[in-house]
Amino acid sequence: MIAKTAEKMPLRAAITQLYGYIYCMILSNMLTGMPLYGGVLYLCGKAVLVFAKTYGKDRAFLPSYAKRWTVLILIVLLAIGVLLVGIFPGTIQSGKTWILFAAVVLCICAEANIDRVSRFFNADEKLPLRAKISGVVIQLLIMGGMSAIIFTNFGWKDGWMPAAGFMILIAYRIYVTWRLRGSREQIEQESDLGEADFRKAHAYHTMEWVSLLLVMAVELTVTCIYALVATNRESLFHAMITAVLCTVIPAEIGFLLIRKSERKGMKDPTWLLCSGLIMWLAGIILCIQMLVAGKVDYTRIFISLIICTVGGSLSLTGLGRIEELMPEAVHASGSEVPKGYWKLRLTNWNLARLLGDVLALIALGIVCFVNRRGLPQSAEEWAARFQPVMAVPVFLVLIGALISAFRFPLSSRYIQKIRKLLKLKESGVENPALQEQVTRVISEPYRQPWLSRFLIFLCRLHFRCRVYNKDHIVTDDDNPLVFLCNHGEFYGPMACKIYIPVPIRAWANSTMMFDKKSVTEYIYENTTSRQEGMPEFEKRLLARMAAWLSVNVMGQLECIPVYKESPLKLRETFRLTLEAMETGDNILIFPENPEQKYPQEGIGDLSPGFVMLANIYWKRKKKKLRMLPMYADKTHRSITFGEIFEYNPDAPLKQEQERIVAETLRQIRGIENQNAENARKGKEI
Repeated sequence: MIAKTAEKMPLRAAITQLYGYIYCMILSNMLTGMPLYGGVLYLCGKAVLVFAKTYGKDRAFLPSYAKRWTVLILIVLLAIGVLLVGIFPGTIQSGKTWILFAAVVLCICAEANIDRVSRFFNADEKLPLRAKISGVVIQLLIMGGMSAIIFTNFGWKDGWMPAAGFMILIAYRIYVTWRLRGSREQIEQESDLGEADFRKAHAYHTMEWVSLLLVMAVELTVTCIYALVATNRESLFHAMITAVLCTVIPAEIGFLLIRKSERKGMKDPTWLLCSGLIMWLAGIILCIQMLVAGKVDYTRIFISLIICTVGGSLSLTGLGRIEELMPEAVHASGSEVPKGYWKLRLTNWNLARLLGDVLALIALGIVCFVNRRGLPQSAEEWAARFQPVMAVPVFLVLIGALISAFRFPLSSRYIQKIRKLLKLKESGVENPALQEQVTRVISEPYRQPWLSRFLIFLCRLHFRCRVYNKDHIVTDDDNPLVFLCNHGEFYGPMACKIYIPVPIRAWANSTMMFDKKSVTEYIYENTTSRQEGMPEFEKRLLARMAAWLSVNVMGQLECIPVYKESPLKLRETFRLTLEAMETGDNILIFPENPEQKYPQEGIGDLSPGFVMLANIYWKRKKKKLRMLPMYADKTHRSITFGEIFEYNPDAPLKQEQERIVAETLRQIRGIENQNAENARKGKEI
């Protein structure tokens, strides 16, 4: 329940703050003719409340770097408060500013008291009836004070609309707080933080920065961009309805899209997080382009706001999935998860909200003092005075969040391994190889293979390949498969990596994997130097680029090096392969004799050395190696899987080597002949 609340809490907090922000802007427009001033006052008051909570009783849950910011943030808030309340009113000489101060203070007090009011409607709340009633009485007094201010200044005819808007604002806040009350109470009760060693883990540290920047981006987007909506609407209800249409409904659409994608098996939270951030950036850029042009298109404004909200929903949900996963990851790496984990996360969200509000206050405060009474009163005036530098804070925070998200190490593959390891631990089974792999990925700097994924995506667009007999693949985490495929020059490795529908780790030539300088020389001598009609510097440049790609992509794909030049080093290949299989990884081997040139079609002679893997696997794990031949058909652009067969430990090794080589050749050549026959008859391959 806490995890489901966690993924929506930052977005809910920003959306509910949005309505108070818009309300104060419109009230300020009605009182002083300066809508932005009321919004900045409201934002300053909310930032002070968040600061008091974050750096008050929750200070112990803050990271060390945030504690060092205490004095700086306090000075900034005090300076902004003095400027807005003490100096700015004197520069504009408006008698209505003090009335506006009182209205904004009442609005903030009403929202601060919402938590107590929500307890009145909670049947499970174990507070005395007097305490419940006191919260409701205080809220009624605040509402009465606000009504008195409104009707005194606007009269009964013009005052009913802002008064009704305030009542609706309070009712909505009570409803949202009541919905989140149970999980929030459970979070608030957590107190034990322990030694907090888990914070040193690279995965947690990366998630912490993603969370910080993402929630800051929510606050900045809501504060800065929604000012376009509030400054353009004279009608309170029009502004509120617009806010609902651009926030609540798109957010729910975003959550619906997420549920549908998860039913289809797309459960990688990092993809969800990054795709949402990219969509969010697109919405920001769309709005900035319009403002830079100096022309206002309200349809475009609303579309950009909707895109930002849907992108924010996707991003925050992806972040929520990661937040939910992190206790499991910490436990799997050998550290203890403190009881106060979710209180820690809530405190970090509040810190991010505070930092986002402070940045927005600085930007909007500068706008107020530069323009004074000439503050923008419509979207047209905003566009006329807009400078691209005004969008820098939002843009930089989003870019920072996206970069941090790309650095997060846990893909869906490793998430599955974490949960597998935890199940093994619960059942009392040890798996040292899996434990070491998971600990390394969580604790040490590790990045997901974004470069290889991008290249695979590009290749998939232009490299079409049909896959047959996928149902022949029967996976087993306790006894992974070894795929045996023909090389077909570059076609086999490329087709296998793109189209084999299960995760694999491939054997690869060690010469192409490590030292970029030696890889460059190897590629130059064997490939680029033979290109006729190409200048020498282009041959060298092409070799260097290919070497860079080779080393980085093979490293990201976690290929297993095969040391062909040294039989002694082949022991390392077998050791790494056994460890990979113990963690549940399937293996891909191209068993053709490397001393011969790989044929473009069909399959060449096989080197029987790979069968030693089956023999070692049986001796160490007492498991029969499962092998699945497959044929990569370059002519017909297809890959076809054969039938699984097993190593027979009872037969002599020499005899078993001959049998496995013969069976592999029989299946692959059989598929090749069948494809040729079908093509000759005009049938589908």
